[in-house]
Amino acid sequence: MLPRLAGLLLWMLSLAVQAAPLLLQGHIGNAAVVMELNIGQGGEVDGRYFYRKYHQDLALSGKRMADGSLQLGENLQYDEQRNDLTLQPQDGGWRGQWHGPKAARSLPVTLAPYEPAQWPASTDAALKPIRQRSGYDYTRLAGLSLKPGKRERMQGHTLQWWDEPVSKIRLFRVLDGYPDASLQRLNQLLAERQWQEVASYFDCQLGGTHSAGADFEQTITPHLLSSKLLSVSIFTSYYCGGAHPDFADNPLTIDVATGQAVQLEDLLWLGKGKPQLGRQAGGERKDYQYEEKVLAPWLASTMARLHPADTKPGNDDDCDYRDPQVWQFVSWYATPQGLYLGPSFARVARACEYPEWSVLPWSLVKQHPGARPDLLP
Repeated sequence: MLPRLAGLLLWMLSLAVQAAPLLLQGHIGNAAVVMELNIGQGGEVDGRYFYRKYHQDLALSGKRMADGSLQLGENLQYDEQRNDLTLQPQDGGWRGQWHGPKAARSLPVTLAPYEPAQWPASTDAALKPIRQRSGYDYTRLAGLSLKPGKRERMQGHTLQWWDEPVSKIRLFRVLDGYPDASLQRLNQLLAERQWQEVASYFDCQLGGTHSAGADFEQTITPHLLSSKLLSVSIFTSYYCGGAHPDFADNPLTIDVATGQAVQLEDLLWLGKGKPQLGRQAGGERKDYQYEEKVLAPWLASTMARLHPADTKPGNDDDCDYRDPQVWQFVSWYATPQGLYLGPSFARVARACEYPEWSVLPWSLVKQHPGARPDLLP
């Protein structure tokens, strides 16, 4: 995963990992809501809530007063201060008034702790990781449904696309061409990834409430469905608040036999001995010594040898594909021709990213096999 996209995703998970957020459910007026609040030791408060009918987040920020009450503003811009919601602790929950930034009248608010036993049931096993991470996100996603889209044939397989109407996030499932057990594992991982992307869409929208809005659009391109590997590009263009919009590809490559995600060093390894790159529990790399000192220099020289015309320095010095630094953090996926590896550039040269030509043929990859040579064609 590219560092800038990893940073975005870590930010998207930040609400879930803060210490002891309050998860509440109740009503504003007659409308059912779910709310999550983080109350800091210094009295600062931030959070979010959504109306069950509409699913979209409204950001909350404010402070806890000396009497224990909360005064919160809704969807405040960075330079705004406003009190739209006042909550008083009462009987283990909260009661108060909402009058909103443009409301003609105030509405009563009643909130109570939202315990896991009260969360909605779901027959979709792909929501389990979301449920384990965040009851708030799980409750919202359990209220959504996927709609069947088009079917298409690709590389001997039938793909059924599924669309989530609110976020417009779509991903396919594989209907045939693999053993039933493999199909079940593949589609489970694809479904989990789709729901994760839907959750990321809502988190991005939340980030945009403090600025000029948000944008989160994806292009999904399956590249390889072989007997051993399924590989798909998941390209996201996003603006979640902050100074600039951005884009990144965060592909997914799956071992067909096991349904497990595949790492680049499973297929390609240039170090000494067997691949032994330390990873954290979530799969993130602990350090990038191998990428900086081994992988990047090799890719820079190899791409220059394989694609001399495309990597030849031109009038635009920004696109220096012979610089090892641009190959240190690559996005990659598998294709019938070989491994596609996309370089990464500084913001001023982002147009240089994702060139069509940067493919290592399988014949070359086989000369440098990774931890899973059995996955190579």
